[in-house]
Amino acid sequence: MLVRKFPVYLGALLLFFSCLSKKDNRIIASVSESDLFLSDILDEMPAQVEDSAYFVERYVNKWIREQLMVYNAEMNLSSHMKNYDKQIEDYRNSLLIYAYQQELLNQHLDTVIDKEDIESYYNQYIDQFKLTKNIFKGRFIVVNKLAPDIILLEKLVKSNKEGALDDLIDYCQQFAKEYYLEDDKWEYFSIFNEKLPELIVEEAYFLSNTKGVSFEDNVFRYYIYIDDYKLKGSLSPLDMERDKIQNVLLNKKKIEYLQQLEDELYQKGLALKKIKIY
Repeated sequence: MLVRKFPVYLGALLLFFSCLSKKDNRIIASVSESDLFLSDILDEMPAQVEDSAYFVERYVNKWIREQLMVYNAEMNLSSHMKNYDKQIEDYRNSLLIYAYQQELLNQHLDTVIDKEDIESYYNQYIDQFKLTKNIFKGRFIVVNKLAPDIILLEKLVKSNKEGALDDLIDYCQQFAKEYYLEDDKWEYFSIFNEKLPELIVEEAYFLSNTKGVSFEDNVFRYYIYIDDYKLKGSLSPLDMERDKIQNVLLNKKKIEYLQQLEDELYQKGLALKKIKIY
């Protein structure tokens, strides 16, 4: 077996890369009967490569190592074990079909899923939507223990009076290290539990028996306000499942579109007499 690197000074050669055609057919390296052409390297070289010499050297070495593995595989495997023609053809066909399908989906598929369809799916399969974690609606705030107007903050955290939320948002924007005030949305309680100085082990008991509470460490005070909650194992609300259902319906839509495409192509092939069954 012959391995050859042709005596090309890569550094000097690279100075002329910008002037070379990507059809340049000079040989850079060879392994047995396989040749690596300069055009092959130029085709793979990024337009904004930082170190051209390093790229070429790495590319050549990688190519040589790969060709050596292929050469030895062909020499040492039995004819049965190295007969991959059908697998290669199947893989190529799969890649072509996938690329064509994706292009058609991008061009023609309407990806909008109606709100009514999501709600209908949720109601139809409602028994499948069980919570795997505890969820809650509420507020979570972390402030430095030396932050001003702590007493005011403690009132605002629990208040549902008109204007109180705006005042709370204003306070948090100025003084909070971290805050979550979207108390009209369901969220996993574990997300905030993990931020506390000490983990609440009995989440279900805590949610069932707590409205508003604070914790602290050496630097910060952590406020939690619970407006509503649902426990693990209970029915998961639609808002928690909406994105998941949308993806399910969108995938179903894609499958139906592609099946319809196959049927149309088949009928078109028959009509144009491009299909012959012997």
